[in-house]
Amino acid sequence: MGRLFGTFGVRGIANEMITPDFAIRMGMAFGTMLKREGRRRPLVVVGMDTRVSGEMLKGALISGLLSVGCDVIDVGIAPTPAIQFATAHFKADGGAVITASHNPPEYNGIKLLEPNGMGLKKEREAVVEDVFFKEDFDRARWDEIGNVRKEDVIRPYIEAIKSRVDVEAIKKRKPFVVVDTSNGAGSLTLPYLLRELGCKVVSVNAHPDGHFPARNPEPNEENLKGFMEIVKALGADFGVAQDGDADRAVFIDENGRFIQGDKTFALVADAVLRENGGGLLVTTIATSNLLDDIAERNDAEVMRTKVGDLIVARALLEHNGTIGGEENGGVIFPDFVLGRDGAMTTAKIVEIFAKSGKKFSELIDELPKYYQFKTKRKVDGDRRAIVAKVAELAKARGYTVDTTDGTKVLFPDGWVLVRASGTEPIIRVFSEAKSEEEAEEYLNLGLELLEKVIGA
Repeated sequence: MGRLFGTFGVRGIANEMITPDFAIRMGMAFGTMLKREGRRRPLVVVGMDTRVSGEMLKGALISGLLSVGCDVIDVGIAPTPAIQFATAHFKADGGAVITASHNPPEYNGIKLLEPNGMGLKKEREAVVEDVFFKEDFDRARWDEIGNVRKEDVIRPYIEAIKSRVDVEAIKKRKPFVVVDTSNGAGSLTLPYLLRELGCKVVSVNAHPDGHFPARNPEPNEENLKGFMEIVKALGADFGVAQDGDADRAVFIDENGRFIQGDKTFALVADAVLRENGGGLLVTTIATSNLLDDIAERNDAEVMRTKVGDLIVARALLEHNGTIGGEENGGVIFPDFVLGRDGAMTTAKIVEIFAKSGKKFSELIDELPKYYQFKTKRKVDGDRRAIVAKVAELAKARGYTVDTTDGTKVLFPDGWVLVRASGTEPIIRVFSEAKSEEEAEEYLNLGLELLEKVIGA
């Protein structure tokens, strides 16, 4: 296990690790597994984000699927959640997304999907890996090679989102929203969705371009400084920025202030739990204690998992969860798409804003107050082993430690998390507390423990 797949899918440098040959073999392995599960002629939905290597890899993956006798629906460029939606919408036997999400433009990858649109289960990933490495492919006879057809998923996806929010309430207030889709797949959906919801929309970086010429596709505060100034200068009600495959949405208030993903997740979770009369909120150990406060006010339960939207989605499915999400702006609506959905998140935020009659900053500032610090260190070697040693050192010093995913040192009023990234050669350090001073103190403790292990 784990030889190919990470937290969700596989990714690497395009035409170095993720080559056409790799994609063909992945398609053949996935299709072979589907056929051996009893599907005589499996149907697979395939789509991609805007990366320049996307067409090359999509064509190769489709060729691999066709060669083992699968039929393919090619939905072209679309957000990852739209492709997940399409897999269920077209009643396919599986799906595949060509994307590297927030990674720089030289990266690409492949995410495989279950029939319900959720990422492939671990046990099925293991089967795909086994077929892939053994090259044990069930090639079809010449007259049983699969067929491919193109279908539009953008329109059904937008209409499905519109049906889930109060469009009349939004049209009545007509929010002014500035959108930055990072030249990614969201360029084809989010500006149009917001306009159809009744918003006044100004778009930047909204022409599809896989070079990501305007900014790095990771929608963090550093990469969005220029966008934050634009939102404030235009006098917008708020701004929303997405990553390359549009599964996340990050917000800027009317004052140009970057809003942490925990807070917008909390706004959405509060509304959804209230509408459902409680329920189960699923999130990760890296997410703010603010979500516990939101759950408590709605008589809901909280389940915390390892980091990863696929892990959260699985927990939502297995435990009949109501809403899920992460600290990075990714929210999962399990009764819609079993994965993070930036457009659905934005539509819900717009609805909440429209119905409130308040400024966006007021909605944020009314939430329970927590302070956070986030940083990262580039680290060579076995990052997980380093983080495990951090846990040993913290325990030796008498701290309470949670090792669900990484090393989380717990305090009565906060925490610090030291965790190895699953997609980059870095170790992340997050801290949180009720006061800014304590949050900074906890961050420094995490960094000090990490540096002591690295320097040992």
